[in-house]
Amino acid sequence: MAGKKIKNRLQCIVTALKAESDPLIRFFDLSPDYSMGFPLFRGEGLMLIGVGIGKNKISKNLGTLLKKEIKQNLVQVINIGVAGGNPRSTKIGQCYLVNRIMDGETNQGHEINSLIEYDLEEKSLVTVEKGITDGGDSYPELVDMEASAICAVSRQYIPTQQLAIIKIVSDHMDLEKIDLSFKTIAGLIEHNVPIINKFLLDFRSILKSDHNTKPAMN
Repeated sequence: MAGKKIKNRLQCIVTALKAESDPLIRFFDLSPDYSMGFPLFRGEGLMLIGVGIGKNKISKNLGTLLKKEIKQNLVQVINIGVAGGNPRSTKIGQCYLVNRIMDGETNQGHEINSLIEYDLEEKSLVTVEKGITDGGDSYPELVDMEASAICAVSRQYIPTQQLAIIKIVSDHMDLEKIDLSFKTIAGLIEHNVPIINKFLLDFRSILKSDHNTKPAMN
């Protein structure tokens, strides 16, 4: 009787902006993959997909990619990007690990419980339809425009413990007062690359086998 095929470990980084992806592509020395029809880059045990701002393309593009990759790989999904933060609970430029996500439109929630300890402070996040410009008093910690959809799609293909959301605070939900340029956003990501790299190495360590890797049931 043939033995069970051992799957390779693969981490899939999901970004929304080119300014978020460029520093990661350079640091991890990723090469473009033109076969899928959307921004995709690959390296050794690592790939990065760009999904654009908002939730529009996440279901189709990320879903198509994960459906293909889980056939031969043990996949982890890591959303990395900038977020707005409440000034009373977050600091500009600081990197946070998200443990709870709420979709501001549908009220659908997701909880991500870490299997191991990380050197990152944890925060909750609300995914919104538009950027918050009034200081965000009604949002206690973080806001973004993609995480809830990334969670919803990923959980169709992988268990929740193979999903992570990392956010770097770029603004205090006062977008009318500041200019978030490409250079500024890329600089925030680049400054946090050592932290991101350590997290990815630690996160990868939980993928020791394909035991208990069924997707979450809603």
